[in-house]
Amino acid sequence: MRITGLLTLLLICMGIGTVMATDFIAMTPVGAECIPVSISVRGDRELADIAREQLREDIDFSGLLITKDDGYAEVLVEVRNTTDGVELRAEVFSGGEPLLARNYSGNAIYSLVHAFADDLVYDLTGENGIASTWVCFITRTASGYALSIKSMDPRAERNVMMDDEVITTPAWSPDGDRIAFTSFQSGNGDLWCYSFPDAAARKILSSPGLNSSPAWSSDGESIALTLSPNGNVDIYVLDPSSGETNRLTLRGSIETSASFSPNGRQIVFTSDRIGYPQLYIMDSSGGTAMRATRSHAYCDSPSWSPDGDRIAYTARVGSNFHIFVMDADGSNIRQVTFEGSLNEDPVWGPTGRHIAFSSDMDGQRAVFVLELNGFTVRKLSRSGESYCPTWSPLGFR
Repeated sequence: MRITGLLTLLLICMGIGTVMATDFIAMTPVGAECIPVSISVRGDRELADIAREQLREDIDFSGLLITKDDGYAEVLVEVRNTTDGVELRAEVFSGGEPLLARNYSGNAIYSLVHAFADDLVYDLTGENGIASTWVCFITRTASGYALSIKSMDPRAERNVMMDDEVITTPAWSPDGDRIAFTSFQSGNGDLWCYSFPDAAARKILSSPGLNSSPAWSSDGESIALTLSPNGNVDIYVLDPSSGETNRLTLRGSIETSASFSPNGRQIVFTSDRIGYPQLYIMDSSGGTAMRATRSHAYCDSPSWSPDGDRIAYTARVGSNFHIFVMDADGSNIRQVTFEGSLNEDPVWGPTGRHIAFSSDMDGQRAVFVLELNGFTVRKLSRSGESYCPTWSPLGFR
């Protein structure tokens, strides 16, 4: 939930806990039948074992390819240690005919495998893969809070910054260079921005009250966020270059958790204007908002898919919270999580075939990734309590 505790507190105070519809259809697979691929990896033993396992993971989690003993495509990979690092050579055949040959070199075998897996997905399907992407999230430990980033492999998350005070609601910029987030370092919930090129964070907005739940427009020129300068919680749009803000909602209700449509023309957000939190859609310049959800007594944390066709969100089902996906017009509601009692913070992967979210399904709140074709769920975070994921764009390194 984009303002941790606010809407939950509102719900408890109002005594709302019953959903309006108790039965929801599970989501149908996204995409056609996966292309079968057989793999063979040889070379330096330790490297080959790592490469084989990771390549299998990347292929099977792509939502487009799947490993089989007798595949349409045959992948032959050789990995070697060199004086400069690691080298990966890959060839792909189909029916004995060569399809492609690629060479990769670098310092990390996992990165090389991811790069080849994404190239393989693209060459066989014409669609981008997500193996090389990263997910950022908040990690809470006994020593404080961390802004963590994690690759799609067993390597530990990397903490790009840490703080004794609360940091929350990160949002990765479309160019991949920045992550906007809220920090209480100065005693107020201010908006900060971490820069990868500078390896540093700076405060970019300090309006009185909340400066929370940032969401970038696809061109990176605007940030929708939640502000409460006059005590009321509303949606604003910030120009990050000038620092100017424009208020979009003008009601006495709580308005939060904004997400831009991919074309930047609309914003979906959460509002309790009818007495309980629902999702609404309005033009990104403001104006009349149309209610988008009617099947739950509690909805929050909407996330617009990269293709613009769907919206993921959190809803209350009985006493539990689960992730749902609906068409952008509010129809075709589908439930996508069924384990745990607290599934929230959904965010789409950059290709629209995966959703990252936080969940307590393993006992402690952690970040998971769901692949929407095979409906495989994988735990991503490794340490501490983790939540509020945001996904890197394609091409981030």
